[in-house]
Amino acid sequence: MNILKKIWKQRSIVRSLPYTVYFNFYYLPFKQAIKLPIFLYKPELLKVEGKVKLDAAEVKTGMIRLGFRTVSLYPNSGIRWENHGGTVVFRGKCIVGNDSAISIGVNGNVDFGNNFLVSANLKLTSYCSVTFGDNVRLAWEVIIMDTSFHKLKDLEGKLKGKTLDPIIIGNNNWIPTRCIVMKGTKTPDFCIFGAGSYLNKDYSNYPSHILLAGSPLEIKAEGIWRDRTDDSIF
Repeated sequence: MNILKKIWKQRSIVRSLPYTVYFNFYYLPFKQAIKLPIFLYKPELLKVEGKVKLDAAEVKTGMIRLGFRTVSLYPNSGIRWENHGGTVVFRGKCIVGNDSAISIGVNGNVDFGNNFLVSANLKLTSYCSVTFGDNVRLAWEVIIMDTSFHKLKDLEGKLKGKTLDPIIIGNNNWIPTRCIVMKGTKTPDFCIFGAGSYLNKDYSNYPSHILLAGSPLEIKAEGIWRDRTDDSIF
């Protein structure tokens, strides 16, 4: 009976295997693809173009896992992938949890640093450039957009502001639940944000090991960091 339960639980993984094989061999050179470093779970492949690069010191099977359930509070709906011609770089271990979507424009670029983790319901779109440092953690329902999608003009018809601006997230950042990260955001290393924060500026000149929260964002605490090796609630 236990064996049957395990088989039943693994059925979606087995169904996703053909997509995993296709994805790896479409995007990666043979020597990397044969190891199946990228696992997909319940993928919805809306557009498979552009490039995916794996720039890691060691390539391991399943080191990148997209769409696997990590949070039970969200639908077990896997990953939606849409790449119209841009480039995605993985620099090591990467986990993107269930009910997430990644959309890359023709000129979009996303660079995932090593040891990247988002728990669930990520909405990431790039038409310009999004760069994550190493050891970045994202919680539920984080939205990241390096474009405003729409142009604004003054009454004389002149363009106001930018529609595209790169995003750079520093090393060891923790971006918690329902944060919105907009174009032009830059953050220092070891930075924590309050839940529901709206990020839209260059904060990279701020010191490291800080908590930013409020509206607009302000330094609420200094000399703190999230120790991922001691992450128990109690």
